[in-house]
Amino acid sequence: MNKKGKRLVLVIAAAVTVATIAGGAISLALFTSTATVPANTFSTGTVIISTNPATAIVTFAAMAPGDQVTAPVTVSNDGTLALRYAISSAATNADAKGLKDQLALTVKSGVTTCDNANYAATGTQLYTGDLDSTAGKLVGDSASGADAGDRALAAAANEVLCFHVSLPGATGDVFQGATTTATFTFAAEQTKNN
Repeated sequence: MNKKGKRLVLVIAAAVTVATIAGGAISLALFTSTATVPANTFSTGTVIISTNPATAIVTFAAMAPGDQVTAPVTVSNDGTLALRYAISSAATNADAKGLKDQLALTVKSGVTTCDNANYAATGTQLYTGDLDSTAGKLVGDSASGADAGDRALAAAANEVLCFHVSLPGATGDVFQGATTTATFTFAAEQTKNN
């Protein structure tokens, strides 16, 4: 074979080699594997506070000086997250006689028997003062975060508080025929990450 022929064979061989390598690289077989992880579910917890009774914890019609009313309220955490709660009160003074500031309210926890005769014998006093204290705060503070006096409840837990309201014996004639209505608010927030 002459030089020209050898060169031509070499060029053809080189071209076939390059084509084979290029074609082989594209058609190489690879072993592969894939794993999937399904059902990555997320849900949020709940903060749900309730009271029993849900209305009219303490009421008294035709009070006279020296009268008192005592009743328990069960505060429940119906949610799935631990919570802390505070209690505030707002009372009316529509007749301008000021009965809301004359009535004395005491709130206690841990009372064995929550009635007029026995409420004072046991438990821890959480509040004592006017029916609607300054700024309405009775127990704790509804501001976000842990505050002095806040009450804590684990998920699905409850506690019984004893509410006692009295009209002092020294109450004067100006309070005859007076009326006030109080609204107690139990404000809760999560304790986790807060």
